[in-house]
Amino acid sequence: MPTSDHPQRSTKYNTPLRQAQRDKIRRRIKSAARTLFYETHYDSTTMDQIAVAAGVRRSTVYLHYKDKTEILAEVIAEYTPKARSVLAMLPGPRPTLPQLNLWVKKVVQFVAKELVPLSIILELRHANQDLDALEKLTCELLAGLGENNPPFHDASHEDATPMVRARGLMLLQSLTYACEIHLANTHDARGKALLKVVAEDFLAFLTR
Repeated sequence: MPTSDHPQRSTKYNTPLRQAQRDKIRRRIKSAARTLFYETHYDSTTMDQIAVAAGVRRSTVYLHYKDKTEILAEVIAEYTPKARSVLAMLPGPRPTLPQLNLWVKKVVQFVAKELVPLSIILELRHANQDLDALEKLTCELLAGLGENNPPFHDASHEDATPMVRARGLMLLQSLTYACEIHLANTHDARGKALLKVVAEDFLAFLTR
């Protein structure tokens, strides 16, 4: 009985080395897309531009991603657990102001490191794009804040009372805004003051 060569092809195309090469190309495409989303904006970025920036054929990009929305989803998915982990460091359940000031500094350091994906996310929010993904991200971030703090835990649920949900969202947005302003000019006294105000607002919410 003749032996089919199908198993041989299957083995060939599923070797660890080939998979590692595919993963490497996929990471390169995603990295190039992320940079373009940040520098030239998500709306104006095309798959052709991503291919050129990644140094691959257009067809290769489509082998890995069906469209730029899928790449964006992966960028957000990578950012989410990192951001949640940092926010989960929020001391609780009744933190002191010095503890909150120290935590805010840690958040600033994280934002400085992850400024590219955060800027992409903020652009999408301002443009009201991909709202489902952003709503899921927001719930995850609020849940991170709520790991040690019941008020934020309550705010993370979509069925939370409107006032609790609104306060949680406003504090999360205020924290992000304060980090952005401070990082734009770390020597500006107004940016430093914003960070202190945010810490005080968190204190008021958590100890009211």
